[in-house]
Amino acid sequence: MSLAFGILGFLNYKPMSGYDLVKAFDSSVEFFWHAQNSHIYLELKKLEKQGYIKGETVIQEDRPNKKIYSITDSGREEFMAWLAKSEGEEALHFKSAFLMKVFFGGNMPPEQSAEMLRQFKAECESYLRKMGSIPESIESYGSGKEAYQTLYWQFTADFGRRLIETFIEWAGQCIDRLEAIS
Repeated sequence: MSLAFGILGFLNYKPMSGYDLVKAFDSSVEFFWHAQNSHIYLELKKLEKQGYIKGETVIQEDRPNKKIYSITDSGREEFMAWLAKSEGEEALHFKSAFLMKVFFGGNMPPEQSAEMLRQFKAECESYLRKMGSIPESIESYGSGKEAYQTLYWQFTADFGRRLIETFIEWAGQCIDRLEAIS
């Protein structure tokens, strides 16, 4: 249900259309919470049915009509309760098919494993460059918000940048060790 809380969180800042929410996810939290368009729209329907959000259709003459969603009082209460709840040890658990492959990489030649790690490192480097636009997104979405609110956005952006930098360093060390075997 974390996608639902992400949507409620964005709507807690301001009313948005489904398209606006897709853009918000893609430009701010994508590195730790990827959400497909179809999942966002499906979750919007569920949240509206639960009474956590309400949608208002905006008639447009030169474009298709759009629906603007806003958070309700009960949605805000649910969001704030979720926000205050500790994740405990669960915050440290994540799944990675890539790390599963690394774990079992001893079943293939070291050069093949090294190539997989080189590709991973290159993808991380590319993603790190893409993350360079996050400060602009924070500034854009943060206009009209209190400075302390955008500070938390900066915290997560910094976490993401450091995480990707760690991935790059780790992959480089693994590649060096595998190349020493060959």
